Amino acid sequence: MSGPKSTTQAELVREQAISWLVRVQSDRATGEDWAALADWLEESETHLAAFEEAEMLSRRIDSSADSLLKGLRAPSAKVIQFSAHQTRRPRSRPGWAGTALLAASVIALAMFGAPMLWNGYQGPLRTYQTGVGETRDLKLADGTSVRLDAASTLSARIGWGARRVTLGDGEASFDVATDAHRPFLIRVGDQTVRVVGTEFNIRHYDRSTVVTVRRGIVEIYQDDPATGPVARLTKGWALQHVQGSSGSRVSAVNPDSAFAWTQGHLICDDEPLSEIVAYLNRRYPVPIRLSGEAAARRFSGVLALDDQEEVVRDLGRYLSLSEIRSERQIILR
Repeated sequence: MSGPKSTTQAELVREQAISWLVRVQSDRATGEDWAALADWLEESETHLAAFEEAEMLSRRIDSSADSLLKGLRAPSAKVIQFSAHQTRRPRSRPGWAGTALLAASVIALAMFGAPMLWNGYQGPLRTYQTGVGETRDLKLADGTSVRLDAASTLSARIGWGARRVTLGDGEASFDVATDAHRPFLIRVGDQTVRVVGTEFNIRHYDRSTVVTVRRGIVEIYQDDPATGPVARLTKGWALQHVQGSSGSRVSAVNPDSAFAWTQGHLICDDEPLSEIVAYLNRRYPVPIRLSGEAAARRFSGVLALDDQEEVVRDLGRYLSLSEIRSERQIILR
């Protein structure tokens, strides 16, 4: 009982995949059509597989293009004259072979170039990583500038129809090139940050996200974009969110504090030492460990990140902590 039903469903999905290709190849295709196609592909792996199968078919048809075109060549231009009294016979319909050849050619015309167009629409995948203590300046294909902090991962697809970025565990500042026709979408945890052209910073560590805006407007969506943004941030506002929770906290901040790391500083405002050290361990090759009650201590101030020994010395002096050093680690207690 399940076999025929499954086959029918598979055929339906294949037909939908071809219909999508025909739709976006139309002269009337719009950016909304391509966006709708992207949504359809992301609905399930079955849709993506059907689309890839359609791409494979287009390549196979393209490889046989010469033979197909030969079969479709126009007949000789010779004209046969009929007398006024001559009876004209009805023209016979093409046989099965001719019909199949014509259908294959129509499919080829409808699907030709679709893979290249789709890849061009979404853009090639680029992945960027930084190691411990390494920061990196990036210039994306659309002109967007990104500063990637230490021990961070970012992947990007910048195409002519879409701009999509995913920020893994790490931190990055963005100065997004303005393009009203291509919103810049950043997936971070279970939220999506949507902008057109603005400057902001995203910090995403241990399932906790902080988005801080220094210029422009940033919209943040929770899972389903159809429900509308959960927050719309402007200059001097930040959103804090823990992945998996249903709520977020929005507050007024000094945005320069969030960007201080790009200038080699860490600004702390009554921050737990445990969180400060977790960040510092991304910056320095020798890990810092906390012992006893040190993890619960809190610190306010500005730390210069140029020298690890100086940072540890400042923390120890301000918080009255002792330190134990070895080649493998530094312990504060």
